[in-house]
Amino acid sequence: MSGQAFSKRSHCQNCGTALSGPYCSECGQLDVDYNRSFLHIVEDGLEGLLHFDGKFFMSARYVFTRPGFLTTEFIAGHRARYANPVRFYVFASFLFFAASVFLSHRPTPAEKAAANAQAGKGATEAAGGVKKAENESPEAKKALEPKSTTGPGASVSSNTGAEKSWLDDPLRIRSDPKDKVSLKDLKAEIWRLLPAMLFFCLPLLALVLKLAYIGSGRLYIEHLIFALHVQALAFLSFIVIKVGGLLGLLAGEGVESAVGAVLLLGMFCLIYRAFQTVYGQGPLKTAFKLILVAGAYGGILLFFLVRLVTASTYLVSLSA
Repeated sequence: MSGQAFSKRSHCQNCGTALSGPYCSECGQLDVDYNRSFLHIVEDGLEGLLHFDGKFFMSARYVFTRPGFLTTEFIAGHRARYANPVRFYVFASFLFFAASVFLSHRPTPAEKAAANAQAGKGATEAAGGVKKAENESPEAKKALEPKSTTGPGASVSSNTGAEKSWLDDPLRIRSDPKDKVSLKDLKAEIWRLLPAMLFFCLPLLALVLKLAYIGSGRLYIEHLIFALHVQALAFLSFIVIKVGGLLGLLAGEGVESAVGAVLLLGMFCLIYRAFQTVYGQGPLKTAFKLILVAGAYGGILLFFLVRLVTASTYLVSLSA
């Protein structure tokens, strides 16, 4: 590190091992005299951060240009130049969820106008229905009154008189006008817990890979490293798909869908190439096992996603 002030101590301050250079041979701590300047602490921290960022972006480049390369390099012991698989996955996950928030689709002016027109039309029809009911029998008036929401299938009524069933939306927390707020909280809770769910499902993906390639002679940890890399590839690919879709939206909705479909197909092609590179099997066998693994892992994710929705519903209902 340029400009570092080494203390030239005889022993490591961390573990007491005799020093033969700036780094301790036992614990790896750098022998820096931080008492000389606070800038050395800042410089040390920035070097670690920027060093990781450089490794991440170089590794991300290989994910797209040479799928499966990072896994084969890690297994071969060539690890110093690339980001650690766990850190690479965590940072890719962070970028994906951050990009999903910042690049979320916002309605165009035309969509807003159409939504407002539809809302105005519904309010007009509801007002007409109320006025008509005023001239009818008491039974008709009673039909427009809000109904009880004691049961899970009970009907709910908005201020406009339009009735909906709780079963129309299984994610509803309450059957009252505050449902939209509760549903928003539920989505936020699911989005908050989703990264942890995906991370803890990775060992199951590695197990599926181990079973699919049971005769390959590879250790479970090697399948786990590949699982980290391939899911990080999916995260980064979805960011590209999202950006491509937004750019395509500038040319029209049809273009947005076409761009998204092409990029999604490209992601599956990259994953296919990664499978072929790491496991070294032929095209047909690789395609078959990719479909097998994708189906099994998709079922696992669906199972845990249902549990996640249930848990999120419970947590939101407690805070309501």
